[in-house]
Order: sequence, then structure tokens, then C-alpha cells
Amino acid sequence: MRKDSNGNIIGAGEDTAVELLEEILMLYKEKLNALNTKYEIKRQYPLQDILTDEFKESLNDSYLKHKIDIVIIREPEKPIAVRVQGKDHEGVLKSARDVVQKKVLEWHGFIVVDLNWYDCPILFKEKNNKDSMIEVRNSLSEAGLHL
Repeated sequence: MRKDSNGNIIGAGEDTAVELLEEILMLYKEKLNALNTKYEIKRQYPLQDILTDEFKESLNDSYLKHKIDIVIIREPEKPIAVRVQGKDHEGVLKSARDVVQKKVLEWHGFIVVDLNWYDCPILFKEKNNKDSMIEVRNSLSEAGLHL
């Protein structure tokens, strides 16, 4: 775990996840261009920048401070929220917040991909290799994305 230049906490697996997602998107660059799909990977994307005013009013202020680990903006297709979920997401409170956050993201038109520590053990060792690539691709497939 580390802090980036903006003070955001970057958890285990997140840096490698970004590298792997960039590699995956580069492999499909021609297909994406043919479909006229533009994409951009953003890190530590503020949840409040995604929510409608109606949702902002219904959520606690502390909840609005949350950030999405990785967001892939795809135009004109649905954006993708990638959540890198370490062991600390197994607790009762955090896991409950994760369930609510996933639903809120889906209601706002996002496809949510969870990279869970138990599904992606190589990724969480910060290893960018064939095995971690398979872990990420499997998680994308589970979310209905076949890249």
C-alpha cells in the first residue's frame, strides 16, 4: 500500500491492475477503433463525480468521499468501474458498503468489475505476468466483458 502524489491510498494489486488493463485495451485497440469506441483509464475516480444530485442528497457525506480504484471511460459504451478488493473488504461494514456501492454504480450505468484478492492472488503480489493477466481477464468475463 502507498499514497500517490494526491494523497490517495493505492492498495495492493492496483498498480499492476492498471498495467494489465492497459495491455488488454492495447490488444483490442483495432477492434475498439473499428467500433469508434474511445477509452480512457482514470485512477481514484471520485464517486461524487459519478452520482446524480438525487443520489448525493440521499447518501452520507463520508460515503461521498469514496473513490473508485479504476474507471475506464468508454464512449459511446458503458463505463467500467474496476474495484481492487483486498482482504480488508471482508469485514461486515466494508463489505456492506461495497454491496451498496456496486448497486449505485450499476444504477448509474456502470459495469462493475471486482478484482478480489481470493480470485486474483498473483495480481495482489503485484506480479504482471501471464497468470495475473488470466486472473484479470476472468474477472472481466464474470462481469460480462469479453476482452
